[in-house]
Amino acid sequence: MTTEAASEPLGATSVVSKSAQTLFERVVKSNFYLTCLAYCALNYRDSLAFSTGDIETGSGTLHATYGDDESVRYIEEVYLDYMRYGGFERFHGRVAEIGPGDNCGVAMLMAGDNVEHVDLVDRYYSRRDSARQARVYERLLARHADAARAFASVDLADESRFPRLTRHYGPAAAAEQFFRTHRDYDFIVSRAVMEHLYDPLAATRDMAAALAPGGVMVHKVDLRDHGMFTPRFQELKFLEVPDWLYPRMTRASGRPNRVLTHEYRRVLDASGLQYELLVTRLAGVGDVSPHLPWDRIAPADAERAVAFVRSVRSAAAPSLRAVRDEDLAVTGLMIVARKRG
Repeated sequence: MTTEAASEPLGATSVVSKSAQTLFERVVKSNFYLTCLAYCALNYRDSLAFSTGDIETGSGTLHATYGDDESVRYIEEVYLDYMRYGGFERFHGRVAEIGPGDNCGVAMLMAGDNVEHVDLVDRYYSRRDSARQARVYERLLARHADAARAFASVDLADESRFPRLTRHYGPAAAAEQFFRTHRDYDFIVSRAVMEHLYDPLAATRDMAAALAPGGVMVHKVDLRDHGMFTPRFQELKFLEVPDWLYPRMTRASGRPNRVLTHEYRRVLDASGLQYELLVTRLAGVGDVSPHLPWDRIAPADAERAVAFVRSVRSAAAPSLRAVRDEDLAVTGLMIVARKRG
């Protein structure tokens, strides 16, 4: 599970003092164009590293920042949200979880539902402390008897021996590639991952084809800038980056891909799936909880979000200028889709 709305310091190196780094960030991130240039440089650095086979990353290390009990609560929240918004009571059959990052606790709870198998799909290997994760798993299993039975007598510090779970890493485990050769899933899920993919629309098409009849997809997508320009600029500032430049800042780094609601809707319309788009967050407003379709959002909140978009949209990149105000106002989205049986 990736950190939602996470940001990476600009220019962080082992030879730059903390005060110098802070000054560098203050100067660069106060200027829109310098910020763009800095992210281009970091993206190029990351592309070189990945081209050499280096797939280890500090991204997806959410649980490294949490206490043990906080990690357990987050795992339970993610697991329950999939079922709550997906409209089912338990997982079953074959499951794929995209981007679990440094912790596979959600998949362990799925195993407690007596699933056949869970594939854990990650382009990168998120750094982790196996002993610390084992403590989290131990606390999680103490709260869930079914999962505890599934992992009885298992070394919790060695994920490679976990029953019914398989980790997949590297280019072939990118969501844009994986579902071309892996099929017949009853569930495909992710949280705060789709916004990091190189091509989430191609991945969505492949996932739709990879679902078994009656299969369900649930993806929670964070459509914000993940700290690239915020909080120094207004929250939709990243939409001003020219279309030709934005991929050069983000594509190889895992920073948000700027694929927005209207593009997901277009692909889902063509997929043949029955689907619903739920708003999880609005520009100028904040979180929407429980998550709701646009037409069920409180009118005052919808009007406030649209007003915010209209106040800043004149500077948006050309490809976004014809997009509806309502779609630009959605900064968090949950996709719930089902394949007809």
